[in-house]
Amino acid sequence: MRRIRMLPALAASSLLLAACTGPESPEEVSRAFWQAVIEQDAGEANDYSTLVEDAGFDGYQRDWQGVELEWGRVVIDGQEATVDTVFSGLPERAEPLETTTYLVKKDGQWLVDYFRTGEALNSGPLWGDVMNQLEALGKDLKTELARHSDDLAREFEVLTEELRQQASEAGESFSNLVDEYGQMLRQHIDQLSESLREALKNNPNASVEDRQLLNEAVIRLETQSDALQDPDVESVTESTRVALATELQLGELGEEFSAYKAEWQQRLAEMEKQLAEYVDQLQNES
Repeated sequence: MRRIRMLPALAASSLLLAACTGPESPEEVSRAFWQAVIEQDAGEANDYSTLVEDAGFDGYQRDWQGVELEWGRVVIDGQEATVDTVFSGLPERAEPLETTTYLVKKDGQWLVDYFRTGEALNSGPLWGDVMNQLEALGKDLKTELARHSDDLAREFEVLTEELRQQASEAGESFSNLVDEYGQMLRQHIDQLSESLREALKNNPNASVEDRQLLNEAVIRLETQSDALQDPDVESVTESTRVALATELQLGELGEEFSAYKAEWQQRLAEMEKQLAEYVDQLQNES
């Protein structure tokens, strides 16, 4: 492996190069990201990772002063990549820590998968027992949640197929209803996404699990919002399913999010009502 020492001169030259071209490859993005982590720069770490709010940055709850890095093999597999990473000089650890930096490609830009990388980092001997205990505690809840999500997905598959068949037989009024509901749904999703961002920003000391859940929920919702720019039967049904499944997952959050959860549950009830009305209208048009 090539040894990279985080010396001031090197850091300055790296930043100058990045300012000219910007990090593009998985290794370049990994370098920029870990430089930000070592410097505890939440904004930069956000720019080079899947974090959606600076408040989600916690430096992986480690002291990075004096830490040195080595970079190893880079593997690119479609829209995902990994970079072998070794940390030397971690407090309370005599031996180097070998781990993996995970990246995903979004809108043509490589970004460090913040939470997956954190899970890999914290799965070593120092944190393994703690992570295993957390995983065991949440296993039953996640299994139950997955079951409900799968049920929801099957229901929406049936609904999508029914509406697709109706759309092929209906006229312009059907398309207008789809467009109207799609715009309403996009507004609902944008408002929910903004509320999740606010909850994340206002609770920087929430657990890693809660911050990850919120962060990933925002990414999913914003992806669906983009899909609704030009709504059709598939995009509105899939976006509705994602929104409902997301709000179901939000029930996992800790007590500090109680007020937000009450708001989100109300949104869920309104969405279910609007969905029922929408389906009735579409069926009447067929």
